[in-house]
Amino acid sequence: MGRVFVFDIQGWITLILGGLLALITLFSSYSHVHIPFIGAVALNQQVGVLLLVALVPPLLGDAELATRCRLRAERDRVREAEDRARASDEAAEERERAARRAQRQAQCNLIQLRHQLDPSERNARRVRDVISLLEEYGGFA
Repeated sequence: MGRVFVFDIQGWITLILGGLLALITLFSSYSHVHIPFIGAVALNQQVGVLLLVALVPPLLGDAELATRCRLRAERDRVREAEDRARASDEAAEERERAARRAQRQAQCNLIQLRHQLDPSERNARRVRDVISLLEEYGGFA
C-alpha cells in the first residue's frame, strides 16, 4: 500500500512554489527537451518570464503564512511565560499566608502554654485578647 502525503496549507504552497521554480528553470534554460516515449518537445523560453510573474503572489502568501505562524508561536510563548510567572507569584503568596497562619498559631499556643504554666491575671488577659481577636477576624472557629 502506498504512502499518502498529507500537507497543510503552507506545505501545499511550498510544493506549488517548488513546482513553479522547476518550470521556470525548465522554460528559461532550454529551447527544447526530450521526454521519453514522447520525443523532443519545443519550449518557448518566454513562458519562463510569465511563470516568474506567476510565482510572486504565492511566494508572498507563503511568506505571510510563515510570519503569522512565527508570531503566533511567539505570542503563545509569552503567554505561557506570563502564566508561569503568575502561578509562581500565587504560590509565593500562598506560602506567605501559610507562614503567617503558622506564626499566629504559634503565638496562640505560646499564650495558652503561658496561661497553663502561670494562670495569672496578665496571662488570662492575653488569652481573652487572643479569643476576642479570633472571634473578630476568624481563623480558628
